[in-house]
Formats: sequence, C-alpha cells, structure tokens
Amino acid sequence: MIGLDTNITLRWLLNDAVVGAAAPDEKQLIDQLIEWQDRIFINQIVIVEMVWILKNRARLTKDAIVELLNSLLAAENVVVHERNVLLSSLSSYSLHPGDFADHLIGETNRQTGCETTFTFDKAAAKSPNFSELKG
Repeated sequence: MIGLDTNITLRWLLNDAVVGAAAPDEKQLIDQLIEWQDRIFINQIVIVEMVWILKNRARLTKDAIVELLNSLLAAENVVVHERNVLLSSLSSYSLHPGDFADHLIGETNRQTGCETTFTFDKAAAKSPNFSELKG
C-alpha cells in the first residue's frame, strides 16, 4: 500500500484540471503508480485539503464535491482512515451549511462519544453535531 498527498490525488482524480497541468512524464508516472498498486491510502487531512481546493480554487459546487468524494471513497483500491466517519461527514456536509472540515470535526467528535461540539460558527451550528456557543 502507498499513500498519496493532496496534489497527487487531485491530479489522479481530475486529470490535472484543478491543480495545474502536470508534465506528460509526471502524468504517466502517476498513472503507472496507481496501476501498479493494489491499495492506495488517502488520509483525512488530504480529503479536507482536497475539499478546500475543489471549493475555493476549482469553484465546484458542494454537490459536485460530494459526488467526487463519494466516488473516491467507493473505489475498491482506496483505503481511508475511519471510512464511516468520512462518509457520515460527507452526508452532513451535503445537508447542512458549513465547511467540510467542520462536519468532519463534528462527526469525529460524535462518533467518539461527544453529545455535542460547541462552536461560535453560526453555519456549523446548524448541523446536529454542533451547539452554538453565544457570547
């Protein structure tokens, strides 16, 4: 198993449309690497960075981001840490306001046993995993 960073993962998934064109030899290298490996590990930090880039740089809609990440997580050769947390976070992100990172925080805390996660973030507070702390 190998791990991929954010830029390699995005280039693999999007054929360089978002992160800038890779040189032909780089693209070939990435393709060979992916084909050669039977399992690829993508950690939660890479997923959070990818969502930020897809939203802010590529200007993809939330629905398009969720669809892309769901397809990534459904790939048989992709391994992620705590897949159920990521899937629940994506679901929450698709239904409620707030950034994906907020939903990952809330879902991680919920699945760890927290009754709620306090926040000052009004958008995140609209998710059932959060409670707004008003000052």
